[in-house]
Amino acid sequence: MGNCCGGARSTYESGSSRARREQTWQSTGLIVLRDSNLKELPRSVASVGGAAKTLDATNNRLRSLEGLDSLVSLQRLVVARNQLTELPASIGSLQQLKVLNVDSNAMHSLPEQLGTLTRLERLQAAQNALIGLPSSFARLQALKVLSLAKNKIATVPDAVGDCSRLEELDLSDNCLQELPELLGRLRNLKVLAADQNRISKVSPAIFRGCSSLQTLALHENPMTMQDLTSIDGYDLLEARRRKKFDKQLRTGVLTGSMDEGITRALK
Repeated sequence: MGNCCGGARSTYESGSSRARREQTWQSTGLIVLRDSNLKELPRSVASVGGAAKTLDATNNRLRSLEGLDSLVSLQRLVVARNQLTELPASIGSLQQLKVLNVDSNAMHSLPEQLGTLTRLERLQAAQNALIGLPSSFARLQALKVLSLAKNKIATVPDAVGDCSRLEELDLSDNCLQELPELLGRLRNLKVLAADQNRISKVSPAIFRGCSSLQTLALHENPMTMQDLTSIDGYDLLEARRRKKFDKQLRTGVLTGSMDEGITRALK
């Protein structure tokens, strides 16, 4: 009898706890499910609907993301360190999304529907198995930060060159052999990281066209510092870096050395 009563009480408390949790989700807009050993999202997530602003399900065992399409006001979706092999087509329903973090999953591609997320400002898709991007990616005109490090990308996708507001691009630890001319269209790009690739060629268009570029990281590539400095337009990058360094000296806010990003990054 005691065991029966104890079981009933435990079930009641569990249900009560779930109810409180869901009420908190509704009132705060924050759905936090980190480190919960989940294989799928709880059905109650979908019931939050338009009240949800952030969903963080980092470090679980998720293989799918069912129920996302009801979270029409979601601004941040963080599902890093899971077992996702793809994003659902319903990702296109999240028209308010500004931040998407799918780091450390097992995806070989991203869906075409990603291109409908025209408010997206930050996409982190490092440490997957991506070989490229969908053509619709070119429509992400609000994108400022793109991390594609630790994937299997052999050629910089053409669509990246159309993301005109991009400020930070991380292509480190891929299979790139060159940084192509298309990157020269990114006039707002400030940081370009391409460490640990097979790069032996950098297009002069990057130095001439990326008029905001201040940091170029090429650590562990075949290219030498002599190779880099001999490229037409390199002096433009050097002048921008020196201007930034001089400004830091004048204001007393020095965040790095003059060599940061170039000589430090090349053998």
